Amino acid sequence: MYDQMYDQVTKLRRLVREKDKVKVKLNNMRVIAVSSGKGGVGKTNLVVNLALALAEHKYKIIILDGDLGLANVDVAFGVIPDYNIRHLITGQKKIEDILYPVARGVTIFPGASGISELANLDRGQLENVLVNMGRLENMADILLIDTGAGLGHTVLNFISASDDVIVVLTPEPPAMTDAYGLIKAIKNMQTKVNVNVVVNMVENELEAQQTYERLEQAVKRFLGLPINLLGWIYKDPLVNRSVLNQKPVGFTNSRSPAYKCIQGIASNIMRNYLQTPAVNKGIRGFISSLLRIT
Repeated sequence: MYDQMYDQVTKLRRLVREKDKVKVKLNNMRVIAVSSGKGGVGKTNLVVNLALALAEHKYKIIILDGDLGLANVDVAFGVIPDYNIRHLITGQKKIEDILYPVARGVTIFPGASGISELANLDRGQLENVLVNMGRLENMADILLIDTGAGLGHTVLNFISASDDVIVVLTPEPPAMTDAYGLIKAIKNMQTKVNVNVVVNMVENELEAQQTYERLEQAVKRFLGLPINLLGWIYKDPLVNRSVLNQKPVGFTNSRSPAYKCIQGIASNIMRNYLQTPAVNKGIRGFISSLLRIT
């Protein structure tokens, strides 16, 4: 087991050190939900810095703040957007008015609680939303969704409508248990979504690998669902400092150990799409799926 573990760790280390920044062509916008079984595992921090790291590969990224009403993404960037999806639903603003550029090809799409109103639109409002959000397809390559934590209805709806989900956990047993619970809920949704894992706040590579293997063994034994390790993120005091300053560590210290790990995760995402081309639904498929299940 440890020989296999060493081989996997070595492979991931090589990917983290890779310097090339090549853009992989996507046929449609890729929709990736980032979620966790519990709060406090660094989910939003991963989302904002992963967006910056993917932008280094020349991708244009839109972050949808799907943690309803909490505006965590806005806080992480230290910005206060004037509008959100509710202004789109009511017809007050167009999609171009709502999007809030932050830097390096990264844009925020403020969700707020207006997302929950999608299920109650009349025909005219629905057509307006679909037309506006359909234009996102030509504005970005990847839509990253920062979902809420836990197993709430909205969280699972976002995951079900996405092409991929990244489950974030830490080595602590409660985080492991809650991550397993989230993956079990995904399995029960009977939806086709690629399940990826990122282990955050680890002391070293071996701790990350052992944490993932414990989760993988449980998922394989009891759920029979394939999961994939995208990478890990080291404990890093620079991350805590960046959170307090409301500036992602990718801005404040791009050489930090944590951000280097996130750059490796971005490279793995890019490589997965290059080596195993997957059909992705695009923004229209995402919205259509979301409307069917809300």
